Amino acid sequence: MDVKQIKEVMKKYGEAWENQDSNLILECFTKNGIYQESPLAKPYRGHKEIKKFWDKVVKQETEKIKFRVGNCYVSEDGKTGFAEWECKNTHKKKKHHMVGIMILKMRGNKISYLNEYWNTKDFIKIIR
Repeated sequence: MDVKQIKEVMKKYGEAWENQDSNLILECFTKNGIYQESPLAKPYRGHKEIKKFWDKVVKQETEKIKFRVGNCYVSEDGKTGFAEWECKNTHKKKKHHMVGIMILKMRGNKISYLNEYWNTKDFIKIIR
């Protein structure tokens, strides 16, 4: 795995998010890939579960999506990738500004495991 691979898959991931394209998001993942949307959430395993989540949350509940990839990194052993990201969207009629980082494992040019850690300005307001 290298930074170029991560940037390429993250570009496609961002396009899938902005275009609310469930088929394109599946092109980012291996057939049995794992999508851990939040460290405390149940992971989505395989294309069927990822598509079901994406269709509901991204296609039905979210709109006006703008995604940006930040810095990308690879661990010294080349087995783990990291990608910073930022997204502005409207989810369930409420505007959100999200920032986060993804931890990635890849098989070739596809994600075999993705774990997202993210936060929103709205959440910060709630805990203060």
